[in-house]
Amino acid sequence: LTGALSSPNRGAADWGWQGLIAYGCHSLVLVVDANSAQTLQVLERHKASVVKVRCTCVGYLCFPLKVLVLKLQSLTSGKIIVWDVATGTARCEIQEHSKPIQDMQWLWNQDASRDLLLAVHPPNYIVLWNADTGTKLWKKSYAENILSFSFDPFDPSHLALLTSEGIVFISDFSPSKAPASSGKKVYISSPHSSPSHNKLAAATGAKKALDKVKILISNEKPSAESVTLNDCLQLSYLPSKRNYMLLLYPREILILDLEVNQTVGVIAIERTGVPFIQVIPCFQRDGLFCLHENGCITLRVRRSNCSITATPNEEPDPEPVQELVYDLRSQCDAIRVTKTVRPFSMVCCPVNENAAALIVSDGRVMIWELKSSISGRNVRNSSSSASPLYSPVSFCGIPVGALQNKLPDLSLDNMIGQGASAGEEFRNSFLQEVHLKFLLTGLLSGLPLPPFAIRMCPPLTTKNIKQYEPILAVVQTCSNSNILADMLYAFLSDPRGIEWISLTGFISFATSTPNNLGLVRNELQLVDLPTG
Repeated sequence: LTGALSSPNRGAADWGWQGLIAYGCHSLVLVVDANSAQTLQVLERHKASVVKVRCTCVGYLCFPLKVLVLKLQSLTSGKIIVWDVATGTARCEIQEHSKPIQDMQWLWNQDASRDLLLAVHPPNYIVLWNADTGTKLWKKSYAENILSFSFDPFDPSHLALLTSEGIVFISDFSPSKAPASSGKKVYISSPHSSPSHNKLAAATGAKKALDKVKILISNEKPSAESVTLNDCLQLSYLPSKRNYMLLLYPREILILDLEVNQTVGVIAIERTGVPFIQVIPCFQRDGLFCLHENGCITLRVRRSNCSITATPNEEPDPEPVQELVYDLRSQCDAIRVTKTVRPFSMVCCPVNENAAALIVSDGRVMIWELKSSISGRNVRNSSSSASPLYSPVSFCGIPVGALQNKLPDLSLDNMIGQGASAGEEFRNSFLQEVHLKFLLTGLLSGLPLPPFAIRMCPPLTTKNIKQYEPILAVVQTCSNSNILADMLYAFLSDPRGIEWISLTGFISFATSTPNNLGLVRNELQLVDLPTG
């Protein structure tokens, strides 16, 4: 029975193609069924905190361990363990020079082996492992410290490394041998000079904002005054658009066009907005799942046919750049953030891309599912100022008729049409506008924060074998606590303990804080489980 997570568990989560969510809780790995929001497996064999979790397409889990010794000097050691989730047994253990893992990813886009794993070993090594045998296939070092990496989904030989100073593009990646070259290094400064960092740019000022960030991409090292990629949180290729990449900053998302080597889109947060933590790009549609510091998950979808236009006082650009604008389409409710309750990570369903799970530091897993609704207005009658979304014009190759009901919310591409606001689809008179919303469909709660008292119900005997039910009662022995046992019961005072009196009832006792005279309020409760 697990509860709150530890700080190294931040970002240690993944949603597998089998419909299982795996995340780290201290030194454990929990495997949760996304449909029922129930824990299926708890992998426990280690003495260190889990810092990365990666699921494969064949049912294995992989995560490295990071050992923290509570001394003045921290001793760290990294280990990768490959698990068979069905049986809960470890298949292989990998370790490289006792160094913790920064990032890792399974090689899904090749046919050589299903067990190839690429890992970043600090400070500047990438190692390709055979995770089935624990064999090191090759190792490559680079000049800068490597923070993370991302594969090009359209070309498996292209790999981008996010380093402490810039980005290194590798164009000769192969599972059979290490890259021969050191890659192409590109420097990118922090976008704090962008006007959108201080104030959200208006529509007419989009060209000025983009002109500011165009100079961020260069082959020359920036000056000492400019801030480099130290505050860049994430780097990722766009799986929905070839030769495009995103950079995540706390208050901005930059979209890079790698063909022209410049920034073509800026998603900025207003001064009063909540900063970003994580972003997951979609492949079925050009959309972004964004996680914010208040635990709110937002979905942004690219607006069709946007180009940078000059303002009335500026000369038109002879070669206009295609601007990428992502409109906010839906957002879920935020959580109550405290010192001990914070969002840790977000994962998205890789198959349907219509659901996201939020991992909270107190052990909760909140599964939010996207639902679509038809506004009932026809395209030709739509007069919304924002770019609307429309339903697909066909389902499994069959055109959607005028009298047909709304398509089921099977996946993201089933809810939003391709290029749904321009082109050929405008000729279809049956196109309907779609609105998206998040619905909480699953919630998994962990144990409360310690200290707490635990009592098991009376044991099984020959007399109660027919009505026996194994029930465990947990009471948190501090303020604002609850008793959890098929029910929820709140105390007015501080709970102190619990004792079972039968299979269907227990006595719980609580004591309030002493007043000025040293007197307390004692509570003794007799609770009947069947009725509550």
